Amino acid sequence: MEMEESLVIRPATAADAPAVAALLTDFNGEPTDAAASARRMAAMEGTETVLLALRGGAAVGLCSLRVVPFLSADHPYAEVTELYVAPQHRRQGIARRLMAEAEALARAKGAPAVYLLTGFRNETAQAFYRSIGYGDYALAMRRRLV
Repeated sequence: MEMEESLVIRPATAADAPAVAALLTDFNGEPTDAAASARRMAAMEGTETVLLALRGGAAVGLCSLRVVPFLSADHPYAEVTELYVAPQHRRQGIARRLMAEAEALARAKGAPAVYLLTGFRNETAQAFYRSIGYGDYALAMRRRLV
């Protein structure tokens, strides 16, 4: 398949900050600029990796994986914190490839599982995650502090 040949998935670098910002703006519906993306990626260095999907050199998706030590075990905790593919590139296997790369990275860092959060009403995302082997695990809760 041509898409498979032209799709490249690699860790994002500071030079990718404008592309990451554009994808995050589309995903979250709130403006994110390149400076903010670069600053955030620098702050995450060593704990979270942004994987960028490029097709023909253009950024078409991203997946961010956090791998950190935690108190309950001797192995690290791995969590996908972001997954987004631009609408015109969906249903072509890109999200699956991004998740596979994230899982491989988590495994290489010693994590025995990958966790993620998605919205209760985001049935499309839930169906996708179930289709690649994820299942309900816990109820996530939050309290806003600001």
